[in-house]
Amino acid sequence: MLLFIFGLQQSIAQNIAVVNDFIKKSNMKHANIGIKVVEVSSGTIICSYNDQLSLCPASCMKLVSSAAALELLGQDFTYKTVLFTDGTVDTKGVLQGNIYIKGMGDPTLGSEFIDKEPKEFLNQWITDMKESGIKSVNGKVIALDNLFGYEGVSSRWLWGDIGNYYAPGIYGISVFDNMYRLTLKSGASGTKPEVVAWEPSEIPLKFDNNLKAAPDNVDNAYIYGEPFNPERRIFGTIPRNNPSFVIKGDIPDPGLFLASYFTLILEKSGIRILEKASSSRIENVNPKEKKILSQTISPDLNKIIQVVNFRSNNHYAEHLFKKIGSEDKVTGFWKSKGLDPDGLFMYDGSGLSPVNAVSVDFLTSLLRYMAIKSKYAEVFYQSLPCAGKEGTVKGFLKNTFLEGNARIKSGSMGGVMSYSGYMTWNGKKYAFSVIVNKFNGSQSTVRRQIEQLLTGLFDNP
Repeated sequence: MLLFIFGLQQSIAQNIAVVNDFIKKSNMKHANIGIKVVEVSSGTIICSYNDQLSLCPASCMKLVSSAAALELLGQDFTYKTVLFTDGTVDTKGVLQGNIYIKGMGDPTLGSEFIDKEPKEFLNQWITDMKESGIKSVNGKVIALDNLFGYEGVSSRWLWGDIGNYYAPGIYGISVFDNMYRLTLKSGASGTKPEVVAWEPSEIPLKFDNNLKAAPDNVDNAYIYGEPFNPERRIFGTIPRNNPSFVIKGDIPDPGLFLASYFTLILEKSGIRILEKASSSRIENVNPKEKKILSQTISPDLNKIIQVVNFRSNNHYAEHLFKKIGSEDKVTGFWKSKGLDPDGLFMYDGSGLSPVNAVSVDFLTSLLRYMAIKSKYAEVFYQSLPCAGKEGTVKGFLKNTFLEGNARIKSGSMGGVMSYSGYMTWNGKKYAFSVIVNKFNGSQSTVRRQIEQLLTGLFDNP
């Protein structure tokens, strides 16, 4: 393992001591570690340790996918969801034909993470249909949700994640973040909590409840379930004696759910519809678009990227990754820009897969590129939360001299802790990346040790 230190605020010897203290801690005995700090404008390497070693980055992989999306799609890119019909409206206001919801991969449709009421788009669809003179439909609502196929979840994701809200299926149609909230009522420690309700309640779900009430206040509940299967299994524990405890899961079939839900809303609004909702997964349809009834446009990509990195939103990140097309397109793009992608092994856009891997050299090179060569430099920079103040790094570097002086993406999963981003100090900007895999002990301990590493390298004058 090689270590190069080229002084920052302290002497070379002091910087070497800071890094050596970090890598020689007892909980790092079996760990794989990568560290790199680079001055952005000059490219001067401040610190480099195992910078070519490919490590699992967890959610720091979102830096790769979000930056590629900005570069390939542009900050003004928007998604569109189209409501159209293949039929005609007769003199009595009867639509002779079907209504189609054509999904183009928009993760923001009905999302709680944008500045709109989640059901606003549905109300607009109803209004536009009524303005088209439709009073009843002699047909059905069909969701065209096959844009990305029906694999839904990555084959490289862990089974223990699938079915939970942070690992939703990704299809041509997404609605309400592809997420539902399940309310549970718990009693005494060791007893089985009761399933009370879920929202949206119209999702057809069945629960095999294996939960227990815990003697403490720790939430350790997990929902398991495969795509398109309404049967969900719940394991783990929730806090005892809680009358209304909420956990979140993924909607098994968002396209069909949206078609069914919209059918129900049509009926409630006074527009009768003859047949049961369907989707292109259930029946092979290739409709000819005769009339657009309504369309919903997403926020610009710059706002979507903000959600991806600020909130570390897997759902949004995976939709961007699907939109770009594949890991080969991402790696090919970065190679065309002069970065070396040989250390990048990318199997999703969110970082959820434990077999993802990337070197700290690649991440710092990407950060430098986005800062000095990208026309979207400021959009990308502002998408990262400010350390010690907001987002997923609200508590990181809190009450240190670096609080408020860093924009950072964090990542964590079992045995993985990573931080990558920008540090501004003494009038200069630095790109840095720290990834630790297979450490012993708690994540909180490693987080504190990474804070000590960074504050030690940058030195409080």
